[in-house]
Amino acid sequence: MVVQSLPLPPLSTIPSSTYPPSAYPSPSCFESSSLIYPALLIPARRTNEIQTTLKELVFKEAKRKRVYALEEGLDYTVKEVNGGYDPEKERKLVLARLGPADTFTEEDEVKVAQNDKVFQDPIIKSMIASSSQEEMSAEGTSPNGKPEIRPSYICLPASPYSLLSVDQVLRRIMPCHNDDSGEASNNNGNPLIEEIPSSFEVAGHVAHVNLREESLPYKYLIGKAILEKNNPKIRVVVNKIGNIENEFRTFPMEILAGDGLDIGLVEEMCAAQTVSDPNKIQIKVGPEHQSLMQVEVKEHGCRFKLDFAKVYWNSRLSGEHEYLVKQIVTSAHEELMATKKRHCIVADVMGGVGPFAVPLTSANASHYHKTPILCHANDLNPVSYHYLEANAKLNRCFSDRLVKHNLDGRAFIHKMNSDGVDASHFIMNLPAAAPEFLDAFRGWNFGSELSKKIPTIHVHCFGEKARGPIETSRVHTQVLQRCERALGCPGSLSEPEGRQKNKAQVRIVRDVGPRKNMFCVSFLLPVEVQQVEKLVLGRSNKRDRESEVEQTLPCSKREKEESL
Repeated sequence: MVVQSLPLPPLSTIPSSTYPPSAYPSPSCFESSSLIYPALLIPARRTNEIQTTLKELVFKEAKRKRVYALEEGLDYTVKEVNGGYDPEKERKLVLARLGPADTFTEEDEVKVAQNDKVFQDPIIKSMIASSSQEEMSAEGTSPNGKPEIRPSYICLPASPYSLLSVDQVLRRIMPCHNDDSGEASNNNGNPLIEEIPSSFEVAGHVAHVNLREESLPYKYLIGKAILEKNNPKIRVVVNKIGNIENEFRTFPMEILAGDGLDIGLVEEMCAAQTVSDPNKIQIKVGPEHQSLMQVEVKEHGCRFKLDFAKVYWNSRLSGEHEYLVKQIVTSAHEELMATKKRHCIVADVMGGVGPFAVPLTSANASHYHKTPILCHANDLNPVSYHYLEANAKLNRCFSDRLVKHNLDGRAFIHKMNSDGVDASHFIMNLPAAAPEFLDAFRGWNFGSELSKKIPTIHVHCFGEKARGPIETSRVHTQVLQRCERALGCPGSLSEPEGRQKNKAQVRIVRDVGPRKNMFCVSFLLPVEVQQVEKLVLGRSNKRDRESEVEQTLPCSKREKEESL
């Protein structure tokens, strides 16, 4: 049986143009079909060897077999095994399907499976060709005299609902294009979805999605799929409904599924004749959901408590947190070995709830005694500051190692300099605007020539995605020039001499969108900044500047939303 779309009424019949939670198909609807996969007939004695060789191409699905004996109950009509195969000496190895998944008839699906792109893989082609060349030898033939490795197909029962992934569920619900084929599947007259929204971020028991406009009519079905496929770990699914526009980098959210969702109210709104815009059907996260938004996250041996609705947290930066902490610890160890100082000082300018400061200073960290680090951690958001204090206690970050501040970033940088804090590293993790905060280093006092301390700056920012080596050089130069402009030191980072002198490096942190990356720029603070006029802060201890990068980068509205 071929995969068919599940029974959802056309959107044109829904008054609000939004499917209510009750429209979610029952689990039995997902279990009513079977699928035909490409496969290889292989000798049983070589099963482990061939599986290892083809480990990237074999069928992978949780709790499903990939090797089947040629026994009754499978696809006995396959011509390759008719008349002369030996069930004891041959097996079928199921391969990953690289071509389109759905066709209109079973005959077409068999044809598609037999000609799947997986058979064009060089390793598989080589195996089949080598086996054919050895056909006449006793070692290279199957029991029926045919090549011992040959292409085939196999009909497998569809996975039960309990084993389906979020992506597999949503592809049965939402009208989309088949991979590679460009043909429509599951189309019941609704507009086709360009990208199935199966990815989401997890913070404790909260799953967070950022849905495109095209997916909003299905938002409650998407939320229910994520909730059911990740139960009991996930208790609530939320969707961002606005951009990060405030200085605390938080955003408004709506509840799609789980605790806090008034299903009766949602059903009523979806059935209303007066509402035809999914954006107007929302259960917004508010003060009444405060306890629900309080989560605990574990990251690299540390525990973090936070209010997901009131502080900034991005689980996708977990790898960056670990990488930069390790880099700073290694640098600190080398510095302490050379200088014999008591500790190495780090200043975290936009520290949030402590993803850098806590692992750097926790008494539970392996480097705590061998490489002592004193971290000054700062954040403007009073709620972030509250959770920074809580996480310091939770992870045994003592006051002689972690000093907490609740200041504007520029005021904090000035305070470090005026108080004579000789920080070896400054971390500036505010990708949308951190480079502009570099103007706070203008007029920097490095101290006397004998005791001059030149800190290393680590700035996170967004930039254009390069499409080749030439573009990579241009993009890196563009990012470095943005930092130079804020410092008031043209050429100190982007020109070859300045780049070498100040050890300027640009590293990709993560892919943000089709045309945007997140970068980390690390460099020694150019000594030329001491000659630049010092920035005078206003009464609010901050200076507003437009983000220059947004004027130069070709970013779509969607990419800006995703990057934030």
